[in-house]
Amino acid sequence: MSIRGLSTLSFLFLTTAQLLSQNFEWQQRASMPAPRWGAGTFVTTGLAFVVGGRSNGVDYPQMWAYDPIANSWTQKASFPGTPRRLATVFAANGKGYYGCGITSSSTYLSDFWEYDPLANSWVQKASFPGGTRYNTWQFVLNGIAYVGSGISTGASGPFLSDAFTYDPSSNAWTAATPIPDQGRHGAIGFAMGGKGYVVCGRENSLSFLQDFWSYNPATSSWSAMTPFSGAPRSSPLVFVYYNDAVVGCGRDGSTNHYDVWAFNPSLNSWSQIPSYPGATAMAGTSFSIGNRAFGGLGWDLASDLSHADLWELVKPGDVSIDEQVVESAVRVHPNPASADGVRITASEPGLVSINVLSGEGRLVQTWSFANAATVSTAELAPGIYFLHWLQGDAGGIMKLMIH
Repeated sequence: MSIRGLSTLSFLFLTTAQLLSQNFEWQQRASMPAPRWGAGTFVTTGLAFVVGGRSNGVDYPQMWAYDPIANSWTQKASFPGTPRRLATVFAANGKGYYGCGITSSSTYLSDFWEYDPLANSWVQKASFPGGTRYNTWQFVLNGIAYVGSGISTGASGPFLSDAFTYDPSSNAWTAATPIPDQGRHGAIGFAMGGKGYVVCGRENSLSFLQDFWSYNPATSSWSAMTPFSGAPRSSPLVFVYYNDAVVGCGRDGSTNHYDVWAFNPSLNSWSQIPSYPGATAMAGTSFSIGNRAFGGLGWDLASDLSHADLWELVKPGDVSIDEQVVESAVRVHPNPASADGVRITASEPGLVSINVLSGEGRLVQTWSFANAATVSTAELAPGIYFLHWLQGDAGGIMKLMIH
């Protein structure tokens, strides 16, 4: 299979303004082996894990992992709890977390579970303290998860406005600062640039929302941002693409939306980009791995059909570099590696610069050397990392596994 390489320094480090000035397009990727809507998605170890969700009136426990480099899906350990949809899901410190949600019998849940991708196993953790609910928002900052809002009393509300944090290291929940507004459900949360964001949803009057909020963990406070420029909606696709947020699709009553918008945080403004070409993507999946962004699956309310298609947002003209060619230019050994370090060598003379990204796309290390070097990996936790390398006008991406 091939991966999308980066050929020049200016291409690899495009600014937000440059990105938004270019054309984008959606390219179809391998469909998930089973259609789903309302599934939970978390990203860790360089893979996107899609768990649970609903199809043909049935909620399922299966989980599938998507590898963006191989463009393939692999079935993982099924969720051992009650099958559910519209659950709370996030990744923190290399593990995935999944809980709350609603079942096929319309039972609301508050249990919470942890998935270890290295052991491919699940273990139950402390239950969510805010009571049973589904359709929450969530994001993770500095290894701490923030979860809030949702439904606990029926689709007509009233909807919840509270918020909690979860610390995986202590398996403890704590009350947090809620969004300073009324309750909502179907809002989507994400983290970007050290802050948390929540966008869209449906509020207690049953109106759909465009509002957009930013959370600053240093002050434990929320700020109103420029509202989403598309029509009000709930359950949209949301992901971070380079340093911008992308929001689109979703539903307003019985209307499926397909328009997509990019948010520039430095300008606090929105720009429209190409519409989503897939089936529906309402209550679908959306995720970023490194600087690659994907959306898909979802539900069509009118036909009651769930979908399995997956699409990647890309810039036309990206240079495709075969993985074997990339590794012949810059090599890392051993791979998989231990905490003892790795030897990195380039086939051509000259300075090599490498950015090390975690599976969640966070910059965790920077290396720079001439031709070859042995670098320490002692500060890298076990998992999968992406090495974005540059040497002169050449560049590419490698995957490094740490045991």
